[in-house]
Amino acid sequence: MVEKKTVNLLSPFPKKLVRKAPAGKFGDYVPHAHYVERLRDSGVKYSWTVEAVYGDNGNGEKRIVGAIGTITIEGMGSFMGVGDVDTFKAQNSKFNDGTNFKDAESDAFKRACMRFGLGVELWSGSTQSEEEATAVAPDGYTQEMAEADAKVEVTKVDMRRKENKLSAEELEKMQKVADEMVSDDMQEEDDSPKVEAPPSNSQAEFIDKTVSDMLAKLTNEHKAYVMESGASYIKARNFPNDKAIWSHKQMDSYLNHIEKMMKGDFVPEGSMIENVSNILGDVVDKTEQLNSFRDDLLCPFCDKKVFDNRNSKKTEKSPDFVCSTNEPSDCGGHTGKWRKSWWLNSSDLPKEWGF
Repeated sequence: MVEKKTVNLLSPFPKKLVRKAPAGKFGDYVPHAHYVERLRDSGVKYSWTVEAVYGDNGNGEKRIVGAIGTITIEGMGSFMGVGDVDTFKAQNSKFNDGTNFKDAESDAFKRACMRFGLGVELWSGSTQSEEEATAVAPDGYTQEMAEADAKVEVTKVDMRRKENKLSAEELEKMQKVADEMVSDDMQEEDDSPKVEAPPSNSQAEFIDKTVSDMLAKLTNEHKAYVMESGASYIKARNFPNDKAIWSHKQMDSYLNHIEKMMKGDFVPEGSMIENVSNILGDVVDKTEQLNSFRDDLLCPFCDKKVFDNRNSKKTEKSPDFVCSTNEPSDCGGHTGKWRKSWWLNSSDLPKEWGF
């Protein structure tokens, strides 16, 4: 029996496994099952937990609107992923909660894997080898063809005008095409594992529980720092106070911010206060030294005593230092009318005074 070679977990997926984005969707993708196969064939031990997110579907109905899951790979840690349900699916009776949860769980799983680096090339847009980059997909559709198809010229037509209104036959054809698109979208990842939806819980509880699990290993001080930053983030982004009505984008953005603050540099408050105190102490010492009364100053022009008036000035415009010599003939700094004076910011303040 030939032993199967273990594959590298984080190697880019072969181009033959990458599927083109369905109509109306953005970005190529690799089906859920291939992620599971990669984890299995790489030989790692992993676990995956997932819960449904319930919310208002926009029509006043409580439906599954997303999924939150966490994958843990032995020796590599854990990452969380969030998947959402398209609004038109949540509002359409053709899509039940089981189907919607399956799709959201699949997105959450792949996004969690992406945080480890598995499949990240599908998000970053990086390419594989030259041979893979020029290879034709199983359906014969190449990247060059996709780029050519993307170059579409759009002409704006006023459908309110009588001559532009569609006939009953044309409307029927459009409805048929729309039904086919819905059918294709339902089968998009039919090869994904089937997962039953867990009991109903509020979205707000899911978010709070997820954040609590993420912060479990941090110190209380670090937790408080992250939560305060998260609260500021919510306020700055003008998110609703009720997490139960957050959109998937808001939920993912908030959880990404929490994760970022967890991994960022954190300085305990005591250390910060100590550092600030040391800095302020140095400033105070220098200020006190600068403002301390001096009775040892001598005029560089006549070598006579200089008065330190900083603590007895009548106005701020009065000089800080004044030579005691009042005779122009005795002091070369005398103006003939005024004794030589200096301020602390004077350009000719004698360096030997030590200010």
